[in-house]
Amino acid sequence: MVKIGYGKEIVTPPIGSGMIGYFEDRISKGVKDDLYARSLCLNDKDNCVFVVSSDFCWIEPSVVEKVKKMISEKLKIEKPNLVIHATHTHTGPLTGFNKDIIYTEKIKVDEKYIENLPSMIFKAIEQSYRSLQNVFVGFGSCNVSGISFIRRYKMKNGMVITNPVDRTQIVEPSGEIDQTLNVMKIVDEKNRLIGVAMNFPLHPDTIGGDLISGDWPGMLVEKVSKEFHCEAIFFNGAAGDINHINPFDSQTRSSQITEKIASTIFDSVRNMLPGIKCFSINNIVFSHDVFKLPKRKISEKDIDQAKKDIEKYSPSNLRYMVANALLMQARIKGDTIDNPVALLTLDNKMGAFFLSGELFSSIGLKIKNIMDVEYKWIIENCNGFAGYIPDEEAFAAAKENKRIRGEEFPDVNVLESIGMEASYETSPISCRVAPEAEKELISQFKKLWSRHRTMNSG
Repeated sequence: MVKIGYGKEIVTPPIGSGMIGYFEDRISKGVKDDLYARSLCLNDKDNCVFVVSSDFCWIEPSVVEKVKKMISEKLKIEKPNLVIHATHTHTGPLTGFNKDIIYTEKIKVDEKYIENLPSMIFKAIEQSYRSLQNVFVGFGSCNVSGISFIRRYKMKNGMVITNPVDRTQIVEPSGEIDQTLNVMKIVDEKNRLIGVAMNFPLHPDTIGGDLISGDWPGMLVEKVSKEFHCEAIFFNGAAGDINHINPFDSQTRSSQITEKIASTIFDSVRNMLPGIKCFSINNIVFSHDVFKLPKRKISEKDIDQAKKDIEKYSPSNLRYMVANALLMQARIKGDTIDNPVALLTLDNKMGAFFLSGELFSSIGLKIKNIMDVEYKWIIENCNGFAGYIPDEEAFAAAKENKRIRGEEFPDVNVLESIGMEASYETSPISCRVAPEAEKELISQFKKLWSRHRTMNSG
């Protein structure tokens, strides 16, 4: 019988820390709501797995490695099975120093906070380990519409634009959207609800400003915890090309949208929970790998043009930003990018795929089609930073954009993705992989899933 434990720890940075999420150095001036690291420990006779959800934009691999070391030393677990997920809030701090990412160039980092962060996350993990108890688990899923939208649009001139400003030129959304809400219900041996885990794909970028916040995922977790007097944890899905903005509804840009998203998902959870029947889980299977994704190909011609753009444009210009990011990528050696991934299955009922990076919804759906279990979870932004992982169609659209306009990126002064009038997710600013990445990811996942299912049957 599987045991599960839960732990949480506040990981809010000091006021005055830099905030990551846009192309500007925002200094935090207060705390709207605390940030947390929340940990689930799942344990059977053969495996102990820690799955952490943290209120960050992403988690640096160095933090993950330090936490692993602490688990080994303090909990005496050799080679711990650990995944640390970042919900991707845009109103939180950096979690480490990374000179290869353009986003971090001007962001103020509190060194003492970074030094203490692994210990804070470990406290949540230790709590979850110490609180292990026999449980019964059940699963449910439903479709939640009206709060998430593909943010890339086919325009009348044939281009595909991320968050277009002029909605009168929109023809249709460009891409597939997954609006599946997954719920795991956890009860104790007396059938008392003790925990709810949730998975839904949607960018947490609704707060903005200079107050620290976990955005709508943090609000959602609080709502569930208070309503049901239980612990709660949230994991974001494949949301690389999904956000909350409906260009035809101005209310989706309002200050009330955070509450609407959290309340809409909460209502679905509340409606679903009574009908979820819980049962004993006997088998945990956990496997991990490092996928090798093809890196963006950068030619000498590209480098020469980037150097010219650096000289020609100001640092706040989009073309300067693209050129700077491209030169950063050119310095990274090798033909592939490492993407740490993991798989977790509970009996033959539920499977969760964890990967680094912001995965396009269409790729997430293809991965789900491969998973021969009833409940399928995709969880992005885990154990590192990989940038966007677009599908092949997005790269083809970016190529067509350049043909239509002559230049891939407009000459504009811009501080965030909205208003770029370009294919943002495939740009060097946010994407390191080549167009073949989708094909390679799917191929490597099929092999991992096959190995994993062999372990499960064994």
